[in-house]
Amino acid sequence: MSGLSPSIAVVMSTYNGASYVEAQLSSILAQDCPNVHVVVRDDGSADETVAILRQYADRGDIELIEGQNVGLVSSFIGLVAHVAGKYDYVALCDQDDVWHPDKLSRAIAALAPLDQNAPQLYCSEYTYCDESMHPTGRSHLNQIGVTFETQLYENMVSGNTCVLNRRLAELVAAAGTEGVYCHDWWISLIACALGGLVFDDFSSLDYRRTGSNASPSGTHGPKLLMRRAKIFFGRGELGNVTMQLKRLYELFALEMPATKRTFLERFLRGGRVRKATTPTRLRQRLIDEAALRLLFLAGLL
Repeated sequence: MSGLSPSIAVVMSTYNGASYVEAQLSSILAQDCPNVHVVVRDDGSADETVAILRQYADRGDIELIEGQNVGLVSSFIGLVAHVAGKYDYVALCDQDDVWHPDKLSRAIAALAPLDQNAPQLYCSEYTYCDESMHPTGRSHLNQIGVTFETQLYENMVSGNTCVLNRRLAELVAAAGTEGVYCHDWWISLIACALGGLVFDDFSSLDYRRTGSNASPSGTHGPKLLMRRAKIFFGRGELGNVTMQLKRLYELFALEMPATKRTFLERFLRGGRVRKATTPTRLRQRLIDEAALRLLFLAGLL
């Protein structure tokens, strides 16, 4: 650690976020812990986002990187690589949320006692809000436990709540973007495979749901199932899930505990029936578990 106060890099990727980015930055700058450095990379915005960010940069409140549009995964992985090895912790940040004042201090308190030679990840729940930041509910991402097994085929880690320790940030940076489907999912898989994940049953931020990011996440029933079916079958996303697991194995199999390596091999090398009859719970909800087993039997995963 860097003295008594650990150093923290907050990394934010922006894209056409002029309407909300100031509220988010204000909440970061109001955190109740010291030694926080904010790095914002703009991913080729066409609105006033960059002009707003330049004002913060000119005051010394943030470090600004003006980039070309490379997409969310490459932008965030690039940000992690930019700060990896320089800070004790790295926190991921979306452009349109509002953080609670103790978000970072609570995360650091949970991570600090852990083995810092191993990759460690903190994540939490959040509060759903409408576009005007009126609360509409609370997430329940973690229902049966977020483990290596339950993360293989379901991402239950929300990137805007994530805080990585130095070792995890270094591994993410070194791994690059090849084969990465979702940056937060990828980060959590590395942490679960090689180190640890702390899931805090605590709302650490207000998650603004706008026309561009609103989804049925956190809801139940036909609406959620229909959306997931449209995404995975309409866009061919199932192959990306497998690709991400293959990349995890290629890079880290030799470093994984034998039990985790063997479990992952079951899905990368096993047949349909062997995968479908895995005697381990893989999804948070039973209806999703049943759907996953059917996908295995159909040879789609």
